[in-house]
Amino acid sequence: MPRLSHKATQLLWATLKILIVVLAGYFIYSKLNRSGLINLQFQLSEINTSSLYFYIIVILLFTSANWLFEFKKWQVLVGYIRQLSFRESAQQTLTAHLAGFVTPAKAGDYGAKALYYPKEQRKKILFLNFIGNMYQLLATLLVGFIGLGILALFTSGTAIFFWGLSIFMTLVFYQILPKILRRFNWSLKGNAWHKIKSFWKVIPKDIKRKTRLYSLIRYAIFAHQFYIILLMLGADIPYVFAMSCIAAMYILSSLIPVMQLLDVIVRGGVAVFVFSWYFVPEEIVLSTVLIMWLCNVVLPLLPGTIFLFKNKKRSSSTL
Repeated sequence: MPRLSHKATQLLWATLKILIVVLAGYFIYSKLNRSGLINLQFQLSEINTSSLYFYIIVILLFTSANWLFEFKKWQVLVGYIRQLSFRESAQQTLTAHLAGFVTPAKAGDYGAKALYYPKEQRKKILFLNFIGNMYQLLATLLVGFIGLGILALFTSGTAIFFWGLSIFMTLVFYQILPKILRRFNWSLKGNAWHKIKSFWKVIPKDIKRKTRLYSLIRYAIFAHQFYIILLMLGADIPYVFAMSCIAAMYILSSLIPVMQLLDVIVRGGVAVFVFSWYFVPEEIVLSTVLIMWLCNVVLPLLPGTIFLFKNKKRSSSTL
């Protein structure tokens, strides 16, 4: 069977991603209705001014905490190479977030962080960033499988399937996948698999432990932020089921590697599908996804832009 060329594969993936975004957008459009939007507007008008300000402050505090732990996580990871101040970590993280905003799977995030370091350290920086992202993904997978299991238990009684799937995926990640990568001489940004494995082993356990912890804390923060926004908008769903739906939404949407600019569309479609199991109105779900996206993705772009221009001025002044 003939293999596709590199350009043909890239075109196929781009087409698939566009199709996913279009389908998600159509799904959202088909679920929305005028009466639902009017009900949402009425619900918001019922919130008194003091309560609205309270909700806004709480939501912004959650956003701040989310990014503070992301800064701390990067500071801990880079500590393997050199001591990094919290301010430097924030600057590098926010600038990289800006670069990753318009690239699929946040690819620009890797290059932007690497540029802060000497050429001889950039491969290590790429891999340290990879570790941070993978631990965040593992937190999403771990909690997501639990959420899917709970949903299956109370909706279709097939929780055993999802628990079995979680065990299988654990084996894939920790046992089967490394053997496959070694078999096919897999590389990351030009680094051979055996070099990556060797580098992984020499990273102190304390750094790995803290990175795992901060990843789980970040997940808990933005999951509860999502829940609070649902309550603010008038959703009537028990805490356990809400958190299970949130976990299922994040794990399903994380499997689709689109750029963050379009992530809100895909995540909105997935969220509407998942929360429909508990009859949460589509307009409330979509509004929650939009507010989360604005707070945690769009709002941090402003300081990222400021840091980017400051770096350009500093670079030009040293020429």
